[in-house]
Amino acid sequence: MSNKGSAYGQAAGDTDFRKKYDLDEYAAKAAAREAAEKEERKARYEAKLAGKKYYKPMDGTETLTTARNATQDFSKMIGTTSLVPAGAGVGKRGRGAGFYCEACDLTFKDNLQWLEHTNSMQHLRNVGTTGDVKKATAEEVHARIEALWQRQQELKREQVITLQERLEVRKEEEEKEREEKRRKRKEAEEKKRLEKEAALKAKTDYGEDVRIEGEHDEDDMMAAMGQEVQSRDVGSKTHVIVLTTESRQTTSAPRSHDSIQPLLESALTPGELLNLLRPLLTSHIHLPSSTSALAAAALLRRQLKQMQTDKDIPGISCGLVSDNNIFEWEVMLMISDECKYYGGGNFRAVLTFPTTYPLMPPKLVFQSPIPFHPNIYPDGKLCISILHPPEEDISGYEMASERWSPVQSPESILLSVISLFEDPNDESPANLDAAVLLREERAGQSKEFRKRVRKCVRESLGED
Repeated sequence: MSNKGSAYGQAAGDTDFRKKYDLDEYAAKAAAREAAEKEERKARYEAKLAGKKYYKPMDGTETLTTARNATQDFSKMIGTTSLVPAGAGVGKRGRGAGFYCEACDLTFKDNLQWLEHTNSMQHLRNVGTTGDVKKATAEEVHARIEALWQRQQELKREQVITLQERLEVRKEEEEKEREEKRRKRKEAEEKKRLEKEAALKAKTDYGEDVRIEGEHDEDDMMAAMGQEVQSRDVGSKTHVIVLTTESRQTTSAPRSHDSIQPLLESALTPGELLNLLRPLLTSHIHLPSSTSALAAAALLRRQLKQMQTDKDIPGISCGLVSDNNIFEWEVMLMISDECKYYGGGNFRAVLTFPTTYPLMPPKLVFQSPIPFHPNIYPDGKLCISILHPPEEDISGYEMASERWSPVQSPESILLSVISLFEDPNDESPANLDAAVLLREERAGQSKEFRKRVRKCVRESLGED
């Protein structure tokens, strides 16, 4: 062995750095391969004697045969050049000039032979399938038909070349998207309505329809309505007088030589006492016409508290216009930036509830700046189906299920209003000019609608 050093600091004749092979391991692999080839030759010979064709035996890992989802385009191979290694197979076995199948190590001279081979049992077994086809269910057939239809529509759209045709295709797509949004919105509203009706029915079954939580707590209800309850014992009975904040101030300052306080402490009947107080407090005394107003006040107070504490209501802020009136709310709708036309706008509105709520719907009026919207009148009044009284539509445009229902709530109303900003309805407009410009905008004929809407958005942010 030479002692001359190498570049690695070892003797030039030292070959320890070379990879060493386990001869026993490779001998075992060679023996196993030879045994497998011997078994295959034997199986081929037996199949030939029996007049059958040999197929690779299955080992249990095969899957069911499925349709190919890739398109084989033979036309792109016309005029191309293939590099064939030296010593390639001249016949079918091995890689050669033509169509080569790697799974079976076969070469075919034309595409028809190759296509027939890919459908043969020999090829299917070599690629790990059984050759058996899974029976499709009705749902899978429908899904396949839908996929083919969508693919056909995509190919049709790809063939569109003129600008007018592209605009028409885009218009159809937008109409389908709007229809899908309407369907989902109606399904969500219907689901929510059914859930609330079920909850209301459960309350009715248990008798809770005649006793709303807090309904009989008169002090809290009167405070919510900006009123005070004063009781006076007259004889053996207790009479309740309802006074507003203004009436309290009036009673503390007598408007005649006689004070009001002695009247309250006197042993008069309620009718006599009211007749004496009416000349002094005509403009201040407020007596609810029925218990429905008290129940409505209690319900609104609870719903307002829930909305102010709920963190899962995005883009909505609400409060009272006046602390003395629970029936008039001030709301702020903060439209998401993702909204196509009204994104980023902060629109203020007043939501006014009747004393017959929730049997009758409230009214929503937008304050200045009033949004330029097909479903908002120029004076700010909102036109939406769920705020229309629960009665039959004489025009037949709205179904009864689309109009007001007692299961609706301020939260569902305001969420519907926000969705109306995201998808304006130009079919039954309250603002005809806005509806016409919106249709022209969607048809790509004009951008005046977008300009006027963005101006309203900037005004709502105090930028203009």
